[in-house]
Amino acid sequence: MNLRSLVLIATGTMAALCFSACTTLPKASAGNGPLILISIDGFRWDYLQKYDVPTLRQLAAAGTHTRRLIPSFPSRTFPNHYTLVTGLRPEHHGIVNNYFHDPALKADFAKSNNETYWWSGGEPVWITAEKQGVRSACYFWPGSEVELQGRHPSFSKPYDKKLRPAQRVDGLLEWLALPEAERPHLFVLYFDTVDVASHTYGPESPETAAAVHEVDSALARLLDGLVKLGRRDTTNLVVVSDHGMSETSPDRVVFFDDLMDMSLVTVEANGPHGGVRPKPGVDTAALVASIRAKAPPQVHVYLREEVPEQLHYRASNRIPPIVFVPDDHWCIEQKTGWPLLQARFDRGNHGWDPATPNMGALFIASGPAFRRGVKLPDVDNIHVYNLVCSVLGLTPAPNDGDNRLARAALAR
Repeated sequence: MNLRSLVLIATGTMAALCFSACTTLPKASAGNGPLILISIDGFRWDYLQKYDVPTLRQLAAAGTHTRRLIPSFPSRTFPNHYTLVTGLRPEHHGIVNNYFHDPALKADFAKSNNETYWWSGGEPVWITAEKQGVRSACYFWPGSEVELQGRHPSFSKPYDKKLRPAQRVDGLLEWLALPEAERPHLFVLYFDTVDVASHTYGPESPETAAAVHEVDSALARLLDGLVKLGRRDTTNLVVVSDHGMSETSPDRVVFFDDLMDMSLVTVEANGPHGGVRPKPGVDTAALVASIRAKAPPQVHVYLREEVPEQLHYRASNRIPPIVFVPDDHWCIEQKTGWPLLQARFDRGNHGWDPATPNMGALFIASGPAFRRGVKLPDVDNIHVYNLVCSVLGLTPAPNDGDNRLARAALAR
């Protein structure tokens, strides 16, 4: 069996799985200019009202926005960024956490891994575009540095966390200023400032408010740059986030060690959601029964095949065989290394059940392709990929989404 086959089995993306074909997507009725997909990592849905964001409010009022964009489980950065651009849930595209183990490959994934085999369970929209003759440009995005199907974006930047939001905008504007024959038609842009502040200081902190305002000011800089280039009226913008954020405290922690004999398992996920993989020879069902008998009411324990259907977190062997889903604000950790972790414990975090109100994310679409002044109800983030394909006139790859967001958001 070759490596590609192992990856397909491990990620649960064999052809036997039934994804939506999405062959009847509506097409945008206005606007032939570029589309810019922007992610504000960690921007909780209610920051739009809570903080000083005049640019985002202007875009929402002039276009279409949802009350909340619902992330996929786990509501963490890498799984959801890949869902946004592939339309696949993490159990199908295979990026099931920020860090995880692949038993078929006998290897561990970390956020710096750009090897093709980790990411090949999905087709991100920039690859969809390149395959269909549409140039793309990625100014940071999880997975954007990976070669997939023998292709890369026409333009891309390796991730550099030191670059401030305004610098990232200026870099994207340089691409927008290229001669028409070279200029991309699809752009993606990633900001992490809000997520960093929310983790460090908490979602209700002055520091988070300042980070939110900095990103909003960077978006104003982008709009001004589009005006100077004469492209403001023809450019479509889709602004999203990957997840929300909840306050956390070291006083609301449950320890794996109090629930099981740690010599029987390997811990593969911790924090707002957890996972352990029993070692060879361990009776997994018996172990789960024992854990459930000891678990406090704030922690829900599942065999992988019993994870609630609404979480869509069963179909990959990269998901640990035993999954822990704590209530909002609660985390599950190991006692090993706890004193060090406790001393620098995040005051904000994410990863909980996507139905948790604080996990709600942002969705705004503004430009000639979109309806004006429309507020939509909550929508799952698996539908964003098909919307982007609709605006660009692309045929999407098979995915878990459908055309509901495209039909609701696009101008008639």
